[in-house]
Amino acid sequence: MDGHKHLFDLMLQIAAAENGEITLDIPEENFNLGMLKVLREKARRENKAVRFNPTGPRSHRLVDSLQEERLPESKKEKEAKEAAPAPRWGWRRFGIVFSAVIGLLLLLGAGAFAAIYYLPKAEVILKLSPIPLVKEISATADTAAQKVDGALGVVPGTLQTVEETGTKSTPPTGTATIGVKAKGAVTFVNCTDTPATFAEGAQIKAEGTSLTYTLDTAVSEVPAISGATCGTKVGNVTATKIGSDHNKGEGTEFDFISYANEPAYNVILASGQSLSGGSSEDVTVAAATDHTKLLDELQAELVEKAKATIQSRSGIDEVVVDAAIKTEVLEKTYSHAVGEQAENVSLTMKVKLTTITYTGTNIQELVAQALSTLVPAGFTLFPGETEIEALDPQLQETKLSFRAKISALVIPEIDEEKIKEALAGRNPQSAQDYLGSLGDIESFELKIWPNLPGSLQRVPRNTGRITVRLETE
Repeated sequence: MDGHKHLFDLMLQIAAAENGEITLDIPEENFNLGMLKVLREKARRENKAVRFNPTGPRSHRLVDSLQEERLPESKKEKEAKEAAPAPRWGWRRFGIVFSAVIGLLLLLGAGAFAAIYYLPKAEVILKLSPIPLVKEISATADTAAQKVDGALGVVPGTLQTVEETGTKSTPPTGTATIGVKAKGAVTFVNCTDTPATFAEGAQIKAEGTSLTYTLDTAVSEVPAISGATCGTKVGNVTATKIGSDHNKGEGTEFDFISYANEPAYNVILASGQSLSGGSSEDVTVAAATDHTKLLDELQAELVEKAKATIQSRSGIDEVVVDAAIKTEVLEKTYSHAVGEQAENVSLTMKVKLTTITYTGTNIQELVAQALSTLVPAGFTLFPGETEIEALDPQLQETKLSFRAKISALVIPEIDEEKIKEALAGRNPQSAQDYLGSLGDIESFELKIWPNLPGSLQRVPRNTGRITVRLETE
């Protein structure tokens, strides 16, 4: 393995030689004539002149043997070779093994060369100082347009119509008091000299309170007073409001509200009579704000759903301007009306959304045309950093007009291919010196893979294995 390591190191030195000539020190141990031949062939393929420098007597003999092989054979040597007896099998086997070793070494050398050329990769990150550029232009997405017209500020537009249906619910936030009104039979008392009639709806009030009741049906012909006994007649009343506080028991007296000017009329709860059944409780009900919230939120969700539908059928590059979407509610149904008791309030709605869209590619082309005269010579727009905001959009039947606010970054023009070619094959220090000499960059970062020892590490010779990435500070 030591011999293979020496061979690999020497092949790397040949590959790294930059002036077309190189002198290689031949190690004394673990090296053979076949390896010298591999190095000689490597130099020939690289079009480089190689000189072998022996480091001892054994390596000196190897170099001499290599040089002797290159001399033409004399006639006598040829005759001696032809007259020589055929080698025995042992020598033949040795030759086969020797050839196999040489082939293996050549294969390893070729593999090492391929690894050096094709496997390494490098990434160069160049950080630039950009110049901000902000401008507004008039733009129109026109459904009749076929191409971008920078002079008129027109891009092709597409009329989009989408119908979406959705449901959304929310807990109710309204509160209300519900219950039952107290009711029952009372006794009407007439202490006048003539019979009395009390009309339906006549109101009475429990004495000493503000609790009121109304007469369910008219009570007519209440007898007049007879001697010391006032006339009486029973009638039914119902509380005007819900609540248990309207429940009253036997002996309760009432004042007439409707006949307040006749003090001889009275109403009482006689023996066995009562007003009962009144009750109340606080419950949650649907509020008007609940309806408004559901409408706003569901409409926003359906707009987003419509945008997704448009982009799924037109492509992710399609631009939808939110403020230019016309929304028409086709159906709207709430689960509970305002004031109705509910544990959950929901809205089911169907809407129709109409707008005109354009592609991001077309608007970028329009911007590039509009800004071409504003970018100084030697500079260019930084790719991927141009933002376009549609201001004050106006949707018409076939057009969408707006002011396009452009926020862009301008950077120096960088010839990435030239940088790759200049870096190819350099060692890290040489590569960094070159990158540091570039005047248009603020800083740089060089990454080389694999991370070999310094003397072996190189930027790939294959420029296809070098990437250049631009960043802004």
